[in-house]
Amino acid sequence: MPIHKLANGPITMTVAKTEIAPSQFDQGKFQVKFVSTTDDIVYVSEQAANMQLGRLNLMVDDCVGKTLRFEQVKKDGRTYTNIGLAAPGSETAAAPAAAVASAPRAAVATSMTLEQATAIYTECVKTAIATLGQQCISAEIPVDASAVQAAAATLFIRVTK
Repeated sequence: MPIHKLANGPITMTVAKTEIAPSQFDQGKFQVKFVSTTDDIVYVSEQAANMQLGRLNLMVDDCVGKTLRFEQVKKDGRTYTNIGLAAPGSETAAAPAAAVASAPRAAVATSMTLEQATAIYTECVKTAIATLGQQCISAEIPVDASAVQAAAATLFIRVTK
């Protein structure tokens, strides 16, 4: 069972099993172990997993059978874990960062007017607030404006791809 380190690049996998396990790095904290149908393993801190899955309207147990994309993003000197839904059958090993960065943008994003983009982003913010807020309250995770903004931006990017 190979453990995939997200620092080595993103991975897309169909989840066969999830487990909550004690963190190897933060005593008293927990992490989620995602096991793929091909026995690959990805560990994500429980807090990050709940936050990312919350914006997808999922709980940890709901992931079984779903195809998810896991990646790390660096911003402002910090590292964040992103989890997103992927199309079934799109399982891939880690892709080089240059290939991901050079991927072409969809034509729909470039052909939008500012008003159309604003309307879509407004809906994304409303959805992020409703979904993320509710999931964070349930998981007893504090939510702030930057979390809502990140969730809305992720939704916007996903919708306009």
